[in-house]
Amino acid sequence: NRVDLHPGSATTFMSYDLPWANVPNAPFRMFKHWVHESGISTPLVAHWPAQICNPLVEHEAAHVVDIMPTILDAANATYPSDYGGHAMQAMDGESMLNMLRGAPWKREQPIFWEHEGNSAIRMENFKMVRRHGQAWELYGMDVDRTELHELAGSHRAVESGLLRDYQG
Repeated sequence: NRVDLHPGSATTFMSYDLPWANVPNAPFRMFKHWVHESGISTPLVAHWPAQICNPLVEHEAAHVVDIMPTILDAANATYPSDYGGHAMQAMDGESMLNMLRGAPWKREQPIFWEHEGNSAIRMENFKMVRRHGQAWELYGMDVDRTELHELAGSHRAVESGLLRDYQG
């Protein structure tokens, strides 16, 4: 870090350092490198006047892998099992079409993701996160979306179930 380097011409590059990296993500802690809420929370805005009649803000956890199943469901199409004689990888995700239409929606399967060795599992109101090379943390997202109150060890059945699914 050079304190004498200031924003300037095209030959300079100055950005805020790690101690400031989580500021734009407030009230969440951590930042975009991590799989905590500050690193992964992104809004999805859907505009489809013919189907979305009563727009609302929904807080159910979804993932980018849910977009393809939603599109296929809306188009009443099926995902191909092969293309040009080559087997296709199975599609991940769950259709969010009912949620977009205003009906109740809950995930049936956990969401798993990793980024640069950092790992996360989310199912219903529980989320487990692990910084690369460290122990798993558990959070109750319905009451602690800022991930400030670590619950690891207090919900053993939930933790073992999520880990089993993750390793599965």
